[in-house]
Amino acid sequence: MSDSTRPSRFAHVDAMRAVAVLFVMWTHYAELFDKLAGSQHGLDALQRSVNFGRIGVVIFFCISGMLIPSSLRGAPAEGTRRFVVRRFFRLYPAFWLSLPLGYLVYWLLFGQRMDASGLLANVTMIPTAFGRDPVMGHYWTLETELYFYVLCVLLFRIGALHRMRDLCAVCAGLCVLFVVTSALKIVPASALGQYKGMLYHLAIMFWGACFRQAYEAPSKTFEWMRGRRPITYRAATIALALLIVSISLLMAAANWRHGDFVHLSASFGYVLGMAIFVVLATVLKIRLRLFAWLGEISYSIYLLHGIPLYLLLWACERYGITDLPLGFYMALPVLPAIALSWASHRLCEAPFVRFAHALTPKRRAAAAAAKV
Repeated sequence: MSDSTRPSRFAHVDAMRAVAVLFVMWTHYAELFDKLAGSQHGLDALQRSVNFGRIGVVIFFCISGMLIPSSLRGAPAEGTRRFVVRRFFRLYPAFWLSLPLGYLVYWLLFGQRMDASGLLANVTMIPTAFGRDPVMGHYWTLETELYFYVLCVLLFRIGALHRMRDLCAVCAGLCVLFVVTSALKIVPASALGQYKGMLYHLAIMFWGACFRQAYEAPSKTFEWMRGRRPITYRAATIALALLIVSISLLMAAANWRHGDFVHLSASFGYVLGMAIFVVLATVLKIRLRLFAWLGEISYSIYLLHGIPLYLLLWACERYGITDLPLGFYMALPVLPAIALSWASHRLCEAPFVRFAHALTPKRRAAAAAAKV
């Protein structure tokens, strides 16, 4: 659902996106500049303790789960076409714009090169699926989003995407598959972390879809098993949240036992990310215009926030600008990142979103136009 058409009761979702992207920016800015800073290292230690980046990503995943299924409506063929066209123009033009900028700043500026096949793989948005490095490391979440879209389309085509019982079954099934594949070590230890956690991340996104159903009709019930007492949407969503959190706590226990404190903080980040999402979606709805505006351009911020970051890192390393407070380093690229992202949103992202909507008018609009 586009920003311009989202119902007012979801206006706070843009602010949630802003919170999520600020968590991600804090992590990337702090961990990169910490090696240059002479003080305020606590800013990096704080984000590492609970993995701010993971918190932000989880909030983004929950938001996608909450909103994306609702954009698949209508007749299967027509609804699928409209969804694919709108998602394509929503994601790819701004992403393609970020590629040359990222390659210049992340790679060429630091004396690194990527061959033509690697760059071509990046154009697809799923370079790691072809065994190639992403131009910018945080692109991995976009690949997860695409797989979520594919699953949503499949469920939509069989009429299951908007049935609470089916959404719960998919979410729980993904959780079980994640536990089983992890326990049996089916995914190779050498695999990228995004693939090791893929099933879990998809489960979180489908939990977001269940949350949306419970948000709309908390007291509505469904029969989860024949002959059993019906369960409310709210209760089912809470039960699934407890399942997901339990898995995260099991991962944390395993990380602790093996002394893996890096992944320990990530495990807690899942819990905190879901908790913050629930609070911001229900109890503490942020209505500040600044946050709503940042949320509106959050996709471009997510894509481009690393550009001024790496430019500044290169300049600091080249000219020996070191030993300043970490907070100073972190603050410097923020305004350039927001300005660059605003320009990307204004000149690329938003026009292509409007173009996609013009290509795929809803049936009522098309029918009205036909009568004229």
